[in-house]
Amino acid sequence: MQSFRAILCRIGTVVVFIVMLASCSTINRLNRYSVENSLLRADMQVPPPPTLDVDYTMMVDKENILGTVISVGTTVLKASEAAKARARMEEALSSVDVPGIILEETSRGFASTLSARLVEKGQQADYLLDLNIYKYGIEAPSGASAVSLHLGMNASLYHKVSGKIVWRRKHMTVDIPATPQMFGLEEVLGDIVTVGVLASLTVEELEEGFHRLALESAAWVTRTLQKDYYRARYRR
Repeated sequence: MQSFRAILCRIGTVVVFIVMLASCSTINRLNRYSVENSLLRADMQVPPPPTLDVDYTMMVDKENILGTVISVGTTVLKASEAAKARARMEEALSSVDVPGIILEETSRGFASTLSARLVEKGQQADYLLDLNIYKYGIEAPSGASAVSLHLGMNASLYHKVSGKIVWRRKHMTVDIPATPQMFGLEEVLGDIVTVGVLASLTVEELEEGFHRLALESAAWVTRTLQKDYYRARYRR
Protein backbone atom coordinates (compact mmCIF):
# COMPACT_ATOMS: atom_id res chain seq x y z
CA MET A 1 0.00 0.00 0.00
CA GLN A 2 1.29 3.44 -0.87
CA SER A 3 2.26 5.65 2.01
CA PHE A 4 0.28 8.76 2.82
CA ARG A 5 3.33 10.86 1.90
CA ALA A 6 3.51 9.23 -1.55
CA ILE A 7 -0.18 9.91 -2.15
CA LEU A 8 0.30 13.55 -1.21
CA CYS A 9 3.24 13.80 -3.60
CA ARG A 10 1.08 12.40 -6.42
CA ILE A 11 -1.71 14.86 -5.64
CA GLY A 12 0.80 17.69 -5.54
CA THR A 13 2.16 16.73 -8.94
CA VAL A 14 -1.34 16.68 -10.45
CA VAL A 15 -2.14 20.09 -8.95
CA VAL A 16 1.08 21.58 -10.35
CA PHE A 17 0.26 20.13 -13.78
CA ILE A 18 -3.24 21.63 -13.70
CA VAL A 19 -1.86 25.02 -12.68
CA MET A 20 0.62 24.83 -15.56
CA LEU A 21 -2.18 24.12 -18.01
CA ALA A 22 -4.22 27.03 -16.66
CA SER A 23 -1.25 29.36 -16.97
CA CYS A 24 -1.05 28.53 -20.69
CA SER A 25 -4.21 30.54 -21.31
CA THR A 26 -1.97 33.59 -21.72
CA ILE A 27 1.25 33.07 -23.63
CA ASN A 28 4.02 35.50 -24.50
CA ARG A 29 7.15 34.17 -26.21
CA LEU A 30 7.74 37.19 -28.42
CA ASN A 31 11.28 37.66 -27.12
CA ARG A 32 12.27 34.39 -28.86
CA TYR A 33 11.04 35.34 -32.35
CA SER A 34 11.55 38.07 -34.93
CA VAL A 35 7.96 38.70 -35.97
CA GLU A 36 8.43 42.15 -37.48
CA ASN A 37 8.76 42.43 -41.28
CA SER A 38 7.60 38.83 -41.67
CA LEU A 39 5.09 37.06 -43.90
CA LEU A 40 1.77 36.70 -42.09
CA ARG A 41 -1.23 34.56 -42.93
CA ALA A 42 -4.52 35.00 -41.11
CA ASP A 43 -7.12 32.30 -40.61
CA MET A 44 -10.29 31.80 -38.61
CA GLN A 45 -11.84 28.70 -37.15
CA VAL A 46 -15.41 28.03 -38.22
CA PRO A 47 -17.54 30.16 -35.87
CA PRO A 48 -20.91 29.11 -34.42
CA PRO A 49 -24.12 30.48 -35.97
CA PRO A 50 -25.06 34.01 -34.85
CA THR A 51 -27.54 34.46 -32.03
CA LEU A 52 -30.32 36.99 -31.69
CA ASP A 53 -31.11 37.71 -28.05
CA VAL A 54 -33.64 40.53 -28.01
CA ASP A 55 -36.66 41.40 -25.91
CA TYR A 56 -39.34 43.84 -27.02
CA THR A 57 -40.84 44.33 -23.56
CA MET A 58 -39.96 47.33 -21.45
CA MET A 59 -40.63 48.80 -18.03
CA VAL A 60 -43.42 51.37 -18.18
CA ASP A 61 -43.98 54.19 -15.70
CA LYS A 62 -47.76 54.04 -15.17
CA GLU A 63 -47.74 57.65 -14.06
CA ASN A 64 -46.07 58.78 -17.29
CA ILE A 65 -46.65 56.20 -20.01
CA LEU A 66 -46.21 58.64 -22.90
CA GLY A 67 -42.99 59.98 -21.43
CA THR A 68 -41.66 56.46 -20.97
CA VAL A 69 -42.37 55.56 -24.59
CA ILE A 70 -40.72 58.71 -25.88
CA SER A 71 -37.71 58.39 -23.59
CA VAL A 72 -36.68 55.01 -25.04
CA GLY A 73 -37.56 55.90 -28.62
CA THR A 74 -39.85 52.93 -29.10
CA THR A 75 -43.35 51.63 -28.55
CA VAL A 76 -44.59 48.42 -27.06
CA LEU A 77 -44.99 46.05 -29.97
CA LYS A 78 -47.76 43.52 -30.29
CA ALA A 79 -46.65 39.91 -30.32
CA SER A 80 -47.31 39.55 -34.05
CA GLU A 81 -45.36 42.71 -34.87
CA ALA A 82 -42.47 41.63 -32.66
CA ALA A 83 -42.33 38.23 -34.39
CA LYS A 84 -42.16 39.86 -37.83
CA ALA A 85 -39.49 42.27 -36.66
CA ARG A 86 -37.48 39.43 -35.19
CA ALA A 87 -37.68 37.48 -38.45
CA ARG A 88 -36.34 40.48 -40.38
CA MET A 89 -33.48 40.91 -37.92
CA GLU A 90 -32.59 37.21 -38.12
CA GLU A 91 -32.57 37.35 -41.92
CA ALA A 92 -30.37 40.45 -41.94
CA LEU A 93 -27.95 39.07 -39.36
CA SER A 94 -27.55 35.76 -41.20
CA SER A 95 -26.70 37.57 -44.45
CA VAL A 96 -23.94 39.74 -42.94
CA ASP A 97 -20.62 37.92 -42.71
CA VAL A 98 -19.59 39.28 -39.31
CA PRO A 99 -16.71 36.78 -38.83
CA GLY A 100 -15.42 37.50 -42.34
CA ILE A 101 -15.38 41.23 -41.64
CA ILE A 102 -13.57 40.68 -38.34
CA LEU A 103 -10.99 38.45 -40.04
CA GLU A 104 -10.30 40.80 -42.95
CA GLU A 105 -10.13 44.04 -40.99
CA THR A 106 -8.25 42.65 -37.99
CA SER A 107 -5.65 40.78 -40.03
CA ARG A 108 -4.95 43.89 -42.09
CA GLY A 109 -4.54 46.03 -38.97
CA PHE A 110 -2.41 43.47 -37.14
CA ALA A 111 -0.16 42.99 -40.17
CA SER A 112 0.42 46.74 -40.15
CA THR A 113 1.37 46.53 -36.48
CA LEU A 114 4.02 43.90 -37.29
CA SER A 115 5.09 45.70 -40.48
CA ALA A 116 4.31 42.29 -41.99
CA ARG A 117 3.03 41.36 -45.43
CA LEU A 118 -0.23 39.43 -45.57
CA VAL A 119 -0.20 36.33 -47.76
CA GLU A 120 -3.07 34.21 -49.00
CA LYS A 121 -3.94 30.71 -47.84
CA GLY A 122 -1.62 28.20 -49.49
CA GLN A 123 1.26 30.65 -49.75
CA GLN A 124 4.40 30.40 -47.67
CA ALA A 125 4.16 32.30 -44.39
CA ASP A 126 6.42 32.87 -41.40
CA TYR A 127 3.59 33.28 -38.91
CA LEU A 128 -0.10 32.46 -38.65
CA LEU A 129 -2.64 34.69 -36.92
CA ASP A 130 -5.45 32.40 -35.81
CA LEU A 131 -8.72 34.05 -34.78
CA ASN A 132 -11.43 32.10 -33.01
CA ILE A 133 -14.87 33.65 -32.54
CA TYR A 134 -16.65 31.31 -30.15
CA LYS A 135 -19.86 33.36 -29.85
CA TYR A 136 -21.43 36.37 -31.50
CA GLY A 137 -24.81 37.93 -32.07
CA ILE A 138 -27.14 40.85 -31.55
CA GLU A 139 -28.26 41.54 -28.01
CA ALA A 140 -30.86 43.76 -26.39
CA PRO A 141 -32.00 42.32 -23.04
CA SER A 142 -35.00 44.65 -22.85
CA GLY A 143 -37.04 46.95 -25.03
CA ALA A 144 -35.47 49.96 -23.36
CA SER A 145 -31.84 48.85 -23.70
CA ALA A 146 -29.53 49.66 -26.57
CA VAL A 147 -29.00 47.12 -29.32
CA SER A 148 -25.40 45.89 -29.44
CA LEU A 149 -23.21 43.47 -31.34
CA HIS A 150 -21.68 41.15 -28.76
CA LEU A 151 -18.91 38.65 -29.45
CA GLY A 152 -16.29 36.61 -27.61
CA MET A 153 -13.04 35.58 -29.28
CA ASN A 154 -9.44 34.42 -28.91
CA ALA A 155 -6.39 35.38 -30.96
CA SER A 156 -3.16 33.38 -31.29
CA LEU A 157 0.04 33.98 -33.24
CA TYR A 158 1.86 30.81 -34.32
CA HIS A 159 5.35 30.24 -35.67
CA LYS A 160 4.49 28.47 -38.92
CA VAL A 161 7.50 26.13 -39.14
CA SER A 162 7.51 24.86 -35.55
CA GLY A 163 3.78 25.25 -34.92
CA LYS A 164 4.51 26.78 -31.53
CA ILE A 165 2.38 29.56 -30.06
CA VAL A 166 4.32 32.82 -30.00
CA TRP A 167 1.66 35.01 -28.42
CA ARG A 168 -1.96 34.60 -27.44
CA ARG A 169 -4.79 36.79 -26.19
CA LYS A 170 -7.81 34.90 -24.84
CA HIS A 171 -11.37 35.76 -23.95
CA MET A 172 -11.77 39.16 -25.56
CA THR A 173 -15.33 40.38 -25.11
CA VAL A 174 -16.59 42.92 -27.61
CA ASP A 175 -19.85 44.76 -26.97
CA ILE A 176 -20.40 47.60 -29.46
CA PRO A 177 -23.70 49.51 -29.08
CA ALA A 178 -25.57 50.57 -32.19
CA THR A 179 -25.87 54.23 -33.12
CA PRO A 180 -28.59 55.86 -35.26
CA GLN A 181 -25.99 56.75 -37.90
CA MET A 182 -25.17 53.08 -38.49
CA PHE A 183 -28.74 52.45 -39.62
CA GLY A 184 -29.19 55.71 -41.50
CA LEU A 185 -31.58 57.05 -38.88
CA GLU A 186 -32.13 60.61 -37.82
CA GLU A 187 -31.04 61.45 -34.30
CA VAL A 188 -33.21 59.72 -31.73
CA LEU A 189 -33.77 60.94 -28.22
CA GLY A 190 -30.78 60.01 -26.07
CA ASP A 191 -28.97 58.52 -29.09
CA ILE A 192 -30.34 55.09 -28.12
CA VAL A 193 -31.16 52.48 -30.74
CA THR A 194 -33.53 49.90 -29.31
CA VAL A 195 -35.14 46.86 -30.91
CA GLY A 196 -38.31 48.89 -31.09
CA VAL A 197 -36.52 51.46 -33.25
CA LEU A 198 -35.14 48.71 -35.52
CA ALA A 199 -38.53 46.98 -35.77
CA SER A 200 -39.69 49.40 -38.47
CA LEU A 201 -36.59 48.96 -40.67
CA THR A 202 -36.34 46.84 -43.80
CA VAL A 203 -34.01 43.86 -44.09
CA GLU A 204 -31.70 45.93 -46.31
CA GLU A 205 -31.51 48.73 -43.74
CA LEU A 206 -30.82 46.24 -40.98
CA GLU A 207 -28.08 44.60 -43.06
CA GLU A 208 -26.37 47.94 -43.55
CA GLY A 209 -26.50 48.67 -39.83
CA PHE A 210 -25.20 45.24 -38.84
CA HIS A 211 -22.41 45.60 -41.40
CA ARG A 212 -21.32 48.88 -39.83
CA LEU A 213 -21.55 47.33 -36.38
CA ALA A 214 -19.23 44.56 -37.55
CA LEU A 215 -16.75 47.11 -38.92
CA GLU A 216 -16.76 48.99 -35.63
CA SER A 217 -16.26 45.72 -33.74
CA ALA A 218 -13.33 44.82 -36.00
CA ALA A 219 -11.73 48.20 -35.29
CA TRP A 220 -12.10 47.58 -31.54
CA VAL A 221 -10.55 44.11 -31.83
CA THR A 222 -7.64 45.51 -33.86
CA ARG A 223 -6.93 48.25 -31.33
CA THR A 224 -7.12 45.75 -28.45
CA LEU A 225 -4.71 43.32 -30.12
CA GLN A 226 -2.31 46.13 -30.99
CA LYS A 227 -2.21 47.39 -27.41
CA ASP A 228 -1.83 43.87 -26.02
CA TYR A 229 0.95 43.09 -28.50
CA TYR A 230 2.88 46.25 -27.68
CA ARG A 231 2.59 45.57 -23.94
CA ALA A 232 3.81 42.01 -24.41
CA ARG A 233 6.56 42.93 -26.85
CA TYR A 234 8.08 45.92 -25.15
CA ARG A 235 7.30 45.51 -21.48
CA ARG A 236 10.36 45.76 -19.21
